[in-house]
Amino acid sequence: MSYASPVWGAAAKSHLIKLESAQNIIARQITNSPWFIRNRYIAKELKLQSMKEYFKKLSTNFFDKIENSINPAIQEIPKYDPSHPKEKRRSRTLLLSD
Repeated sequence: MSYASPVWGAAAKSHLIKLESAQNIIARQITNSPWFIRNRYIAKELKLQSMKEYFKKLSTNFFDKIENSINPAIQEIPKYDPSHPKEKRRSRTLLLSD
């Protein structure tokens, strides 16, 4: 589920809901929980993060590695400016939101 997670920062909320739904189904199957146990209790017991929190953590690590890279090709890439352009959804928008 975390493949290309830095890109998921620009994903629509409906797509993240579908991913969290899949995560809930998998967690329920792993724990063999009955239907009446709420998903939030299963997630709490398994210490699962929400998909948005998890993607935010992975994105932070990914972009920190890029900024601290010693690779000359990566260093030549212009620095990211979140204010330009504002109407575009970009992968780092996940880091700017609450």
